Amino acid sequence: MPTLPLERKTTEAIVLAVLSITAVAALRIGVEPRTLFIAEMSAIAVLFVASSPILRGLTPTAVRVSASGLVVTPILFAIFARATGSPIAFEMTALTTLGSASLAMALGNDRTRAMSLIASGFLTQFAVAISDSKYAVLLAITWMAVCVWHLVANHWERLELCAAHHVRRGSGVRPVSVLAAIAICIVSGLVVKDRFGDSQRFEIGIMPTSGGTQWSDPAARSGVGTGDAAIAAKDHAESFGAVESDLFLESTESTLFDMFSDSIGEPKKKNKWERRQGMTADQVLEAHAKTSKSEKGGNSFSTDRMPAKKHLDLNDAAERAVIQWAGPTGIRLAMNRYDTFDGVDWTNEATHRNEKLTRREIAKAVWFCDPAAGALSGSTTEVNLLKVLRLDSTRLPTPMLASALHIKDVDRQDFFAIDDDGSFFMPGREKVPQLTVVNIASTTVMEDELWDRLPETIPSVEREGAAPAKPLMPSTMELLQKEIELIRREPHPPGDHTYQQLRSIVEHLRTEFTFDRSAENVSSAPIEKFLQTRRGGDHLFATTAALMAREIGLQSRLVTGFYVRPSAIDIAARHANVLPEDVHVWAEIRMDNGRWFEIEPTPGYREPIYTPSAWLIASQFAAAKWPHALGLLAVACLLFATRLFWIELGLSVMYPIGAIMWPRGRMSLAMRVLQTRAKYAGCPRVAGRPQRDWLLAITSTHDQLRESARRFCDAADHAAFAGDDNRFHEHTVSKELMMNLKIHVLRQLTIEANA
Repeated sequence: MPTLPLERKTTEAIVLAVLSITAVAALRIGVEPRTLFIAEMSAIAVLFVASSPILRGLTPTAVRVSASGLVVTPILFAIFARATGSPIAFEMTALTTLGSASLAMALGNDRTRAMSLIASGFLTQFAVAISDSKYAVLLAITWMAVCVWHLVANHWERLELCAAHHVRRGSGVRPVSVLAAIAICIVSGLVVKDRFGDSQRFEIGIMPTSGGTQWSDPAARSGVGTGDAAIAAKDHAESFGAVESDLFLESTESTLFDMFSDSIGEPKKKNKWERRQGMTADQVLEAHAKTSKSEKGGNSFSTDRMPAKKHLDLNDAAERAVIQWAGPTGIRLAMNRYDTFDGVDWTNEATHRNEKLTRREIAKAVWFCDPAAGALSGSTTEVNLLKVLRLDSTRLPTPMLASALHIKDVDRQDFFAIDDDGSFFMPGREKVPQLTVVNIASTTVMEDELWDRLPETIPSVEREGAAPAKPLMPSTMELLQKEIELIRREPHPPGDHTYQQLRSIVEHLRTEFTFDRSAENVSSAPIEKFLQTRRGGDHLFATTAALMAREIGLQSRLVTGFYVRPSAIDIAARHANVLPEDVHVWAEIRMDNGRWFEIEPTPGYREPIYTPSAWLIASQFAAAKWPHALGLLAVACLLFATRLFWIELGLSVMYPIGAIMWPRGRMSLAMRVLQTRAKYAGCPRVAGRPQRDWLLAITSTHDQLRESARRFCDAADHAAFAGDDNRFHEHTVSKELMMNLKIHVLRQLTIEANA
């Protein structure tokens, strides 16, 4: 059968379409059955040959049928594969269909060929973007190189219909364009390499299943397919995978205080004896399980602890997560707060208990809010999800400045309350029901508020709550004051503002002390031992930070709870698993409006982020850099006052360099320099006026300059029309005029001409 050669445009469009199908095939080849995949690709190739003009002799009807079959072939193979028990992913079928369509459109006219380029380009870039192979980018680079070659060739072919006014020999444009495109792709790849993490899900809902706002369900922000089921078993707990494990065995339930005993160490026993009953050996294990839940209360926290000895029982559960958190990581979830310290134990003496929270309905969802928190604002409020799994407590772990709670379909005010220490809890029950999902709204704090809400200087009068209710030992107070004086004598001492001093205290503890929960502490004064050895657990870091904050006149308290490790995030499920060993201790500082913000003095834990406003950043920068700003302003004023001198200097240097690099354009460069000088001298050349007339007019009042300008114009005409290689005379004439017509001379000539 006779054949016909393909046109260049058609051939290049076919190559681009084949590259796009190759990019999709690279995704399918290792996953689908090889025989079925080869059969599908072979069918596409046969139909393409049948529908292309390569073979001459086929009727137009046969060509149209072959082109239509080329498009529907991937769909037919997908139906066949599903019927035979080897289904092809719908996404792969859709991508292959798009590639076949681009191949069919490449055989049409200019309009369909342009659509083929668009389809193959999108398909190639999309397939490369979702590929896990590091070599997939080579397909994208190849496609872009062929596409640039194709577009440049189309551009120059259109010029064949235009009349040529000027012909200049030069280097090949097409090879240069292709090489430039490849170089840009390679450089761009090297620039972005290792600068981005793994692919993330959409952060905005674009499908009906992910609609809603943060008030109805914060999972609506997590993108495609999340909706109300951001955490498994939110609505039907019996379907949650943890139910199938030994999660609910009595021996694995652990209170927060058991977790602290495992991670930090048990509090030292007091030498206090009461009536007691001897136990047989078969009763010891059962008694231990019971006393671990009943003997340790939440009204105190001891800093005098023995080295940690972890229970092996906690490792028996298949799912060890205590809670699951769908929200930002690297934050702290508080459960207990203590405001009074006697040198060893922390206790709480505050009375913030409130069992009548304010009921508010936001976006058709019922929220129960802390009356002291004020109105909730969408711009300053974050809503996140908490699921309780193995937490044997009525307390709810909440982030800093938690102000409202919401459980879906729960509209009872007696479900939530605030305890004496200001923490949320669920009254009237032994513990929070397992698999309970709670929506928690918390208020964000800007750094500006910390500067405004903390005193600018250390108060001279003792503030309420600034000192512990029970006095510390003089030796402990002396060590604390020495540590603060050491901070003030550092090479870069903190400022007078208490917020600056507080940040210096936190930074000092994070850099000069070592975090070690296994450190031995045999002293009856744990804070003294910590300050002397500069090593200890996070409870000692937090206690020291709280006490040092009180020394500078701030109110502080100790907080216990959990730390959400960044490494605990489950990317697929979009939540973090908080384990028993994630128990943590930190401190909070009170602002003058009654709200508390947290500080993180323990190294190895992320500090809370308080974002400054643009105004605060600008003001701090101005305060720190104002001498430099004044110097730059003075330099700028000097440069502006002497701008004509620098412009003249730049033009005088540019002309000789340009004359050496571009000898054929020496006269043109000289004329551009003269026009630039005239522009700054106040006598620019009007558009459309001949350069000879303009130059002779501005030098008309000076005979010598006028004669020099005339010779320059004659030399310019000779260079433009004579076409010989004698350039010495041109250089002499242009150099003479350039030396005489400076900016100040042109300005003087303009004044004389206008006089």
